[in-house]
Amino acid sequence: MTGSLDPNLADYKVLTLSDGFRIVGAISAFNGQQGDMLVSYDVSAAPGTAVDDLRLAFNGAAVGAHSGATVSEDLFGIPSGDFIASANVFQTGSGLSQKVDSVTFAPQTSFSVEKDILVKASGTSTGGDHDVEDNDDHEKGDKDKDRDHDKDRHHPFGKDFDLKSFGGGFATISFVDQQFSVVPEPGSLVLLSGGLMGLLALGRTRKS
Repeated sequence: MTGSLDPNLADYKVLTLSDGFRIVGAISAFNGQQGDMLVSYDVSAAPGTAVDDLRLAFNGAAVGAHSGATVSEDLFGIPSGDFIASANVFQTGSGLSQKVDSVTFAPQTSFSVEKDILVKASGTSTGGDHDVEDNDDHEKGDKDKDRDHDKDRHHPFGKDFDLKSFGGGFATISFVDQQFSVVPEPGSLVLLSGGLMGLLALGRTRKS
């Protein structure tokens, strides 16, 4: 866990879904900030079944020409360590968006997942410690237009949210969904290490 993200792991929740789980928390960056969360965990299918598909989804939002919210992940076989598949979702302040990604792969009985959750916010050009990237007149003009346009949109902070009050961009994620398909159905998944103990490992990694 680095940058602007809340280091208190108790503020992040892992909710069980019928075919996976949801990570819930205020993952955000404002006005030149950046935050990164690394999560790793193992997945094992119940005896007689295998996993052959994953779905990654989130509700990322971003405002500002250089702002973005992304979640990317790689799957590796156990015990071989061979790469299996990858998925990613993203939302940029420039309007590029992919909120859901699905990947199909050869059936696996167990594998590890390495997930990277990243938020990055563009900064203001008004001076001080928050000066980043937007330093020429052309970019400042573009950002002013973006602010005027975006202030009328509905944002996670309410319909009256005004980016001008921050003087810069923002990027935020409040949930990330991870779901798997198991064959033959019905089947069940076991999230090893206590079901996302990877979140706790973040705290140990950060201290080291």
